[in-house]
Amino acid sequence: MLIKDVLRWLTVVWLSFLPIIASAHHSFVAYFETTVEIEHHDVTVVSYNLVNPHSRLVYSFTDENGTVVEWAGELASSNNLRRRGLGGELFKPGEKLAVVTGSPTRSGSNFMRLTRAVFENGDIAQVAGANPGITRAGE
Repeated sequence: MLIKDVLRWLTVVWLSFLPIIASAHHSFVAYFETTVEIEHHDVTVVSYNLVNPHSRLVYSFTDENGTVVEWAGELASSNNLRRRGLGGELFKPGEKLAVVTGSPTRSGSNFMRLTRAVFENGDIAQVAGANPGITRAGE
């Protein structure tokens, strides 16, 4: 009987930590500098992977030193993006984007939480924050 009581107690303790663990994972504030917004201009899409749990846009641009650098931006899940009209054909490899905006990682790596992308024709893909979706140029 003592072993069952100990196992029951350990199970209750373990289960009580699950909400904390899930909350920490889903808090992008732990990974990204949310008070900082960076922009990269004249970028070229390398790949757009619409996957769960987080989609990813990989792109390159030429920095102020003339060096081509590659960055990646994390987005919401594929089903979340599709519901907002931001599906798999949104970004195509080789496509040029005027600007991408987001919050950089706390680690300093070439990675950000992507919030917005502006296409060369002026269309805006708001992928996070208020009013996610596509805004067509001139609307």
